[in-house]
Amino acid sequence: MRPAQPGTKFCFLQALRAIAAWLVIADHALIAVTHGEPSNPVTSFAWALGGSGVYIFFVISGFIMAHISWDDFGQPGAAQQFMRRRIVRIVPLYWLATMGAIVFHRASANDTVPAGLPELLQSLFFIPYYAENVGWAPILRQGWTLNYEMMFYVLFAVALTLPRKVALWGVAVALGLFTLIGPVLQPGILSYLSSPITLWFVLGIGLAWLWRSCGFSEPEGLARSVKFLEPFGDASYSTYLVHGVTLTMLLQVWRVPSAWFVPVAMVVAAGAGLAVHIFVEKPMLHAIAGKKPLIINRGAHNVGL
Repeated sequence: MRPAQPGTKFCFLQALRAIAAWLVIADHALIAVTHGEPSNPVTSFAWALGGSGVYIFFVISGFIMAHISWDDFGQPGAAQQFMRRRIVRIVPLYWLATMGAIVFHRASANDTVPAGLPELLQSLFFIPYYAENVGWAPILRQGWTLNYEMMFYVLFAVALTLPRKVALWGVAVALGLFTLIGPVLQPGILSYLSSPITLWFVLGIGLAWLWRSCGFSEPEGLARSVKFLEPFGDASYSTYLVHGVTLTMLLQVWRVPSAWFVPVAMVVAAGAGLAVHIFVEKPMLHAIAGKKPLIINRGAHNVGL
């Protein structure tokens, strides 16, 4: 068994991240086949797959944030360091993918996504907005989950100024209360962000507390059995961001998708995500960090961040 240290790489978490990304790809590939027809049971199945993928991502996020910050609560400068690392990790590739999406939408004959200056600024700065035809989605549509992630990061950064026991309970209570008052809020940004989906972050924090408090460790046999998924877990963020455009491009060739479109789309999208991770994301992060581990704290990179 491995000791439960913050710097230990959790192979099973990387495997789960890969699986979560693939579930989202499968969702959108199936929707392409069914054309999103609500009466088709396959569409409902696709929605369930995609939802499960997002929930897994949120649970992992809650777990990892609590795990890597375990000894940072109440420490001077911890909140600022946390947010700086989160911004460096999330923002550059998202901004690049968003600009790429704008170019793609402009070049596409099926451009239905509003991409004026207001939408661009709100998308880039994770401010939710409602748009006709697409609902509550930024220019890069899958970026809607990052709006929740960034809200969680800000709340978690505030919690880092407090002792750990108070902080972890504080985050859980704050998100729980926010969810409870959501239905009585006027329709808008706050009511949108008060979705119960944020409680998956709380579940992740609870699992991290249980893991650290009980001294659990990852079984070596489990780590070995899922290690082959590690590269895809490392690339899961890239895969998540680029899979939509990848599937759309594939549909330009495969205009009438059959059931075979789903496995082909998953392979192509996973490969595209892996390529973007290797040739874009990693070099960009290294360049921003100046070849120093500025985006790493207490093993954050090792656990897949």
